[in-house]
Amino acid sequence: MSKYRPSIWHSIIGLGFAAAGISKLLALEPQRALFSSWGWSKRDMQTIGASELLGAALVVTRSTQQVGALLLSASSLCILTTELRHGDDKLVTPRAGMLLAALSGFRKAGRA
Repeated sequence: MSKYRPSIWHSIIGLGFAAAGISKLLALEPQRALFSSWGWSKRDMQTIGASELLGAALVVTRSTQQVGALLLSASSLCILTTELRHGDDKLVTPRAGMLLAALSGFRKAGRA
């Protein structure tokens, strides 16, 4: 197994986070409204989006998988705690799932 070839699981995780990151970088209305409701700026939202997009790119390559997992876990934890503080209960379950998926990137990079 090549140390560069991504696993299917981490490719799926990467695609999910890439889509989420792009929607924040483009400041799509649903994202803008959500982040605004928390008192966050457009720049804050785009910083999270950039970390999600970069983490997504890193998590799909085995040699950078753990660094990507760190970025994705940190951004997910940041958003999850904000959702909990603001009582956005409907968002907690999907975000917790994203956090768990990101944490899976800490598995040994050499495993399939």
